[in-house]
Amino acid sequence: MVKIFTVVVCVALALVIALGPVALAQEKETGKQQAKKAWQKLFNYPANVTKDSAKVVADTGKKGAEVVANTVKTTGEVTSGETGKAKDLVVEPLVGTAEAGKTAVEETAKIPIEAAKE
Repeated sequence: MVKIFTVVVCVALALVIALGPVALAQEKETGKQQAKKAWQKLFNYPANVTKDSAKVVADTGKKGAEVVANTVKTTGEVTSGETGKAKDLVVEPLVGTAEAGKTAVEETAKIPIEAAKE
């Protein structure tokens, strides 16, 4: 019984000694990969922020253009005799501008978080 126990312990010890350097090498490689990924994230972050900021600016500009287009359309309708739309002539630009501003603020607040994810 003691011989079997001794043999099992010796085999286990041999495996630990044989696989130890392999495990250490794998751990070092993983550390290098993690460092590389950290540097990539560090340099990609400003690019991602810029890209996301440009998207927010473009979307806000698009919404602003839609507000202007709707206001011009409503103005045309009012001047052609549809006096019932006069209320919309005042309300639509205010609501549209507020919505565009709200969306811009919400999207701008998300930029740092989204840029860090990628």
